[in-house]
Amino acid sequence: MVGGIRDKVRHLSALKWVIHFGWVKAHIGVEGNEAADKLAKEAARDENDQNIVYDKIPTTTVATEINKQGTIKWQCQWNNSQKGALYRSFFPVVEQRLKTKLTITPEFTAITTVHGKTKFYLYRFKLADDTYCPSNEGVQTPETIIYDCKILEPQRSSLTRHIATRGGK
Repeated sequence: MVGGIRDKVRHLSALKWVIHFGWVKAHIGVEGNEAADKLAKEAARDENDQNIVYDKIPTTTVATEINKQGTIKWQCQWNNSQKGALYRSFFPVVEQRLKTKLTITPEFTAITTVHGKTKFYLYRFKLADDTYCPSNEGVQTPETIIYDCKILEPQRSSLTRHIATRGGK
């Protein structure tokens, strides 16, 4: 039957007929829509009259699912990684990080990957005499600078207030 409808459309097109297809809210009460509904369903079947063409999955749905599966796999790897603990403490959920608008600078990357110019890092390369923070509170690491350093407490408090006023936590 499908070939018949397609042949009819081609025949009418060859006769210079202009055929318009459009959506109709409901076929009830509109003369001819019952027949049009039946013909539309027949036209939606493939050549072998086995599969319905309109049951195919849209490309966007497939892409969304692939992205979702990729994010799930990424999260699993993220959770099991031995590296990036500091960065992971800021962004434990990959999907939330992907939604975060964040300007990545060399300084940000250096600190969050524990390659910043802290005394702990510099000492590894014999560029510092010791690993201690100038506040004498212990080893100077990115974590201690961000969370614990007494010298940086005023800046940390100011930043925390600034974030809170913009809806952060």
